[in-house]
Amino acid sequence: MSKDKESARKEQYLQKRKELIELSKFVRMGVKSGAYDSVNEGLKEIYQETNPEIEEFKTFWQWKEEGATVRKGQTAFLIWGQPRKGEQVPEGANEPEEYKYWPLCYLFANTQVYKPEAKPEPETQHEPEPELATVSGDEY
Repeated sequence: MSKDKESARKEQYLQKRKELIELSKFVRMGVKSGAYDSVNEGLKEIYQETNPEIEEFKTFWQWKEEGATVRKGQTAFLIWGQPRKGEQVPEGANEPEEYKYWPLCYLFANTQVYKPEAKPEPETQHEPEPELATVSGDEY
């Protein structure tokens, strides 16, 4: 991957992260008031309010395991992934400090996939088998 593409992808990731942080601030107030069980549950409910046809969310690989295919061009819904631990050396320090980091998790809704039962079966054209004529011994 070229340096330009890599920096563009990193910039895009950071932009999506900033947007999710802003949305999460709003949801966090709902969690404190008891409207949502968690930030991720609140995010999912907000996404479902914008599209009432959404029934479930799964990762790309979870849909793949079920035999479903994510439709081309679909944009994932963002939630927070499982926290990860990391180490970073702050400026002016010699010792690394541990921190928790929440990566982005990309989900796709049931409205964004082709499910196995929803895929039309390709129609196969069967040519009729020729009927065999019965031949009696008198015809020869």
